Amino acid sequence: MKKKMQKGFSLVELMVVIAIIAILAAVAIPMYSNYTTRAQLGSDLSALGGAKATVAEKIANNNGDASQVTILQANAAANGLPSGASVAAGTISYPSTVSGATIQLAPTVSSGAITWTCNISGVSASQVPSNCNAI
Repeated sequence: MKKKMQKGFSLVELMVVIAIIAILAAVAIPMYSNYTTRAQLGSDLSALGGAKATVAEKIANNNGDASQVTILQANAAANGLPSGASVAAGTISYPSTVSGATIQLAPTVSSGAITWTCNISGVSASQVPSNCNAI
């Protein structure tokens, strides 16, 4: 009597494969979400490059006094700021494209040089892009 050959997978083998895929998805999906958030925040920071130049110019025109630099949201586009951005006392505030996140770039004037401090609220520290720390 010939033994019948198995063709295909058993139910147990299919369940093991599904379990492995579920474990991989449980790890990959949060990592991808974190990656996309960092990418969006990085893009927003890049969009603020023109705003930094505008604010730096206005600080220079005010003899290094950042506290006098103010740009309202209504005048943002005319001053090289992205829509929704505003400047108060030299600090650039921008509601990010990431839901609930706000980017703030604060200038510090020392010996005629401007250094920027980056702060992003509304996201976890692991989601803050590295170029925020390098500003």
